[in-house]
Amino acid sequence: MNQSPIRFAVLGYGHIGRRHAEMLRRNAEAQLIAVCDLDPQALAVAQAENPDTLCFSDFSQLLSAALALDVLCICTPNGYHAEQSIAALRAGLHVVCEKPMALRRADCEAIIFEALQHSRQVFCVMQNRYSPPAQWLKKLIDENRLGKILMVEINCYWNRDERYYRPNNQPHAWKGTKNLDGGTLFTQFSHFIDMLYWLFGDIEQISARFANHTHADYLPFEDSGTVLFSLSRSGAQGVLTYSTAVFERNMESSLSVIGTEGALKI
Repeated sequence: MNQSPIRFAVLGYGHIGRRHAEMLRRNAEAQLIAVCDLDPQALAVAQAENPDTLCFSDFSQLLSAALALDVLCICTPNGYHAEQSIAALRAGLHVVCEKPMALRRADCEAIIFEALQHSRQVFCVMQNRYSPPAQWLKKLIDENRLGKILMVEINCYWNRDERYYRPNNQPHAWKGTKNLDGGTLFTQFSHFIDMLYWLFGDIEQISARFANHTHADYLPFEDSGTVLFSLSRSGAQGVLTYSTAVFERNMESSLSVIGTEGALKI
């Protein structure tokens, strides 16, 4: 028996929203029913790329339209994720939310509580878990091939200069703002933090140093930091060092693991 396709709506039709819509169009088990965005230009692009899809300029109108939807993809600025996820769950929808789930722990907990109350699922987009190197490393760790984990090191050295935060010498609508962006650990490096928890479990004994080396004129948060921690599962030492102050282009994203039976760097 052929099952009906899963019916999606996409909220936010910027770069990531367009990517979600493309993946849905390419999947025979999915159907894109509606797109919602405040920007008329973004909606015009959505209509051109998805001519059989309904377009909304107001999120509340989308939710009240009584469409036969199953899942909402939330592809809006970070600071809106919590409120929009909760509204979608209360409307009976499952949620696929771009990272980060929210900018505050309390908001993440509220989303999870709401999902449980309505028996719905929330999927935060952490696609790096599915990359071949990540799957390979997860298998090594689950099989204890590296032995007892002694040290873990993550290095993320990227470039995010004025071309990113101030295109055409104008402040971006949300990137680089504290209430909608949240900072580098939310927008740039949350995938690596997710990998840390997924592979090695909870962290504890956290201490950190932060600095704003090259963005002080227009960013209200740090562009670089070093975080020291312990891994609760193995007691291993860990360090995350990151920066968006690298000159001109991204330099490195790496994960090193030292165990009693092996060591590696990805």
